[in-house]
Amino acid sequence: MTATAPGQEDLGLGPHAEQGSRLARGGRAAVRFARLQPGGAFGLAVVLLVVVAAVFAPYLNTIGDGERDVRRIALAEGRELDSTGYLQPPNADWWFGTNSAGQDVWSRVIYGARPALIIGVGSVAIAMVIAIALSLAMGLLKGFVDGVLLRLLETGIAVPGILWLILFTTAIERSLPVIVAAIALSFAPITTLVLRGNVLQEASTAYVEAARVVGASNLRIMLRHILPNLLPLAIVNASIIVPAAIMAEAGLSFLGFGLPPPSPSWGVDIGPAARAYFYTAWWLPIFPGLALSLTVLAFNFLGDSLRDVLDPRLRGSGLI
Repeated sequence: MTATAPGQEDLGLGPHAEQGSRLARGGRAAVRFARLQPGGAFGLAVVLLVVVAAVFAPYLNTIGDGERDVRRIALAEGRELDSTGYLQPPNADWWFGTNSAGQDVWSRVIYGARPALIIGVGSVAIAMVIAIALSLAMGLLKGFVDGVLLRLLETGIAVPGILWLILFTTAIERSLPVIVAAIALSFAPITTLVLRGNVLQEASTAYVEAARVVGASNLRIMLRHILPNLLPLAIVNASIIVPAAIMAEAGLSFLGFGLPPPSPSWGVDIGPAARAYFYTAWWLPIFPGLALSLTVLAFNFLGDSLRDVLDPRLRGSGLI
């Protein structure tokens, strides 16, 4: 039983009041963030909608990843349809219309949020882990290790990222794990160089020199002193790279090297198999393109706001 101070009940104090005050402070912080960072608030709202769509896709008037199609209905009714008959414009039954295979575009747009988030967040998470580990090693070990890794990273950056992605997907297979790994490896070199500069700056500060004087090992200095100061920059870089990773997958699918049809993907739905019908079915590029554009724009706005919030140089500027 928790003891309470005399008169505490009369003043309305206690666990429930404390929880209420925390909620009130959180609400005020959210309102302040929305007022000072309207772009970030918009981006966060759209990202949350995309996450909800990806998680609850089976419950949003969808049946499978685009399987609610005209073809199966026609076969069940004993009718034969050609590819033109499969195309249905947006109506009460098919909210976003259907594609040339008779698949429901609404279902494909909703289910397309899943590979977009998996590729965007997953590839960036892998790239950031690689970049943080390499940048810490390069910034502290220096010498031979730094020189060798720097040459390897510069070699990787010299090759266009889209070429790396095409080589990976054609040499191995066009699957979700391969695309995630390929995009992660294409973004890791440039991210490592960005973080390496920050590590070198932190390694020359007085507190790191003081830690060396008292006998701290390189591993302790990396994990205990430099890594906490590196994480805000890493988070900001990650938020900026996520939309680029989503666009990279869409670009691969647009060129025919991404996820194979009929995988639910916004890039696949504006890819080679769909482009032949764009002139006769305006809805085919519109809805997947809008979903892709809004998601990328939202992550960009959110990344800009995170940069403002996490950048210590902007503290007290009135922007945060």
